[in-house]
Amino acid sequence: MGKALMVWVRWTALALLISAAALLAGCALRPAGEVEERTRIEEAGKPYVEQVEVPPLPENPGPDDYLHYAFLSNADLQARYWAWRAAIEGVPQSSSWPNVAIPFSVMVSPAKMKLWDRTTLGLANDPMTNIPYPTKLATAGRQALEEARAAGLRFEEAKFLLQGRVLSAYYDLALLGESLRIQQENVALLGMLVRLAAVRVQTGAASQQDLLKAQTELDLARNDVANLQSQVAPTQARMNALLGRPPDAPVPLPAALPAPRPLLVADAEIIRIGSERSPELSALAREVAGREEALNLARQAYLPDFGLMLSITGSVSKMVGGMLILPTRLEAIRAGIEQAQAALRATTAARTQYERDLAASFVLNLYVLRNDERQVSLFEQTIIPRAKEAVQIAQTAYAAGRLTFADLIDAQRTLLAARLVAAQLRTEREKALAAIETWSTVDVETMQPGRISVWGGGMGSGPKAPMGAASGAESKGPMGAASGGGSMGGPMP
Repeated sequence: MGKALMVWVRWTALALLISAAALLAGCALRPAGEVEERTRIEEAGKPYVEQVEVPPLPENPGPDDYLHYAFLSNADLQARYWAWRAAIEGVPQSSSWPNVAIPFSVMVSPAKMKLWDRTTLGLANDPMTNIPYPTKLATAGRQALEEARAAGLRFEEAKFLLQGRVLSAYYDLALLGESLRIQQENVALLGMLVRLAAVRVQTGAASQQDLLKAQTELDLARNDVANLQSQVAPTQARMNALLGRPPDAPVPLPAALPAPRPLLVADAEIIRIGSERSPELSALAREVAGREEALNLARQAYLPDFGLMLSITGSVSKMVGGMLILPTRLEAIRAGIEQAQAALRATTAARTQYERDLAASFVLNLYVLRNDERQVSLFEQTIIPRAKEAVQIAQTAYAAGRLTFADLIDAQRTLLAARLVAAQLRTEREKALAAIETWSTVDVETMQPGRISVWGGGMGSGPKAPMGAASGAESKGPMGAASGGGSMGGPMP
């Protein structure tokens, strides 16, 4: 009976050691909010994890078709998602206790001692890692969670940035198609004028010089058409790059310029709400919170760490030991605190400047949008109708011999230039509107005066064709006007 009891004690002691090691190995001081963040990650990443098949584009795709395709297939967006998913895994790594060591030894002795009495089993922390003060683990876990939340907000921002780029590429395709149609109409008209000039030369009503001018103008117009056609492939390749398709995949030119989308919200409200809803601004706020936790952690370096060890040597002895690691590297601790304070101030300053740049970008894009609206109205309601009337009068006068061919060409050039400028203004107006959507994370279709909810950094609002529950290319873009170069304005880095 005594021998059986001794065997039971031995195995019980070994089981307790192993159980304690397993228990400590699975422990972590996980911060509040981690479960909710993981839920958002799972919801947002279903198309990537489940590898949802991207439906083919229709024969004549519109903006929503391109957006839906891009949200499912764009590699940059997927990279942002996986960065978010990688960041959340830093939480358990930062908040977990160190590894557990189970030392054991067998004493080699000529004495007639039982093997159990010559065996020493122990339980200790990893000799390469001290046991930190519990508040250090909790603080490190909160810091890692804030970094993961910032990565999630940048994934959200990346979706709106992708939306803005796809819309910009679509508007460029639409402008290119409209410019081609206008130039081809011009070629057809100049061809008619060449034929008319040839008849007038044959009848002696016009000089050979008029015919040569008409033929030159026709050749120049055909050259303009060829130049525009040469831009089709690069523009299509840019759209295909956003869609994750081969660069030579077919992308038809839109049949017409898209209808202008109304912006019903007051400019001041857009600036105010857009700044409050910015994912990048919220991400920087999360980074500030993370830097505050890092500063807190650096200050806790003055707290001592520990080392513990339990051991049992058969039925001979039992031992409990420990070690206190004093923070004697005072200069290093002070340097760590100073470094954390500097990093906190840098992040705070970056957030403040980004907020100012964001407001400036809204002002800039709203100026472009309103100014383009004014000019479109002027061209489409006044200048183009007047230029068309002038061309008709000039054609009649030239046919009757009361006007020179040079005057007729000038009238035609004025109409052509007015139509092209109107098309460019309409396109740039839509680009400015897309930029406002991108940086305010609100679709204009959902904008109603007084009804825009403040977005507190969550995952609620999504782009036009949302891919999941959540949504900076880089997260920041250059601040510049949407007109002229065709780039959307955004906050400066």
